[in-house]
Amino acid sequence: MTSIINAATFIPADEQPEDMSWVVGVVDVTLRGETRTVRAWQEKDGMIVAFGMTGRYQTGTKAWAATVSQRTDPRTGKVWDDVSFGRDDRSTKFQKTNSLSFA
Repeated sequence: MTSIINAATFIPADEQPEDMSWVVGVVDVTLRGETRTVRAWQEKDGMIVAFGMTGRYQTGTKAWAATVSQRTDPRTGKVWDDVSFGRDDRSTKFQKTNSLSFA
């Protein structure tokens, strides 16, 4: 699976908050063939968290603020996307990645 976040496009902001363990900036995110630049931060390990998206449950009407975080599988070292919005739902029947759109 291709990552939603294009980590190579991360651009740090000119001004950074003091005493933070991450770097604030922007990054390109692609959803269903459309690419946009969204707010993001890059953690010390290089992983990126992207904002500026919404998620909607299949049977719901509410659009939730969503984030996509890069994570590394400790067994394989592969990077994968962790999508977060709404309730904590780890059901394998529902893939939150398919329910994202830009805000």
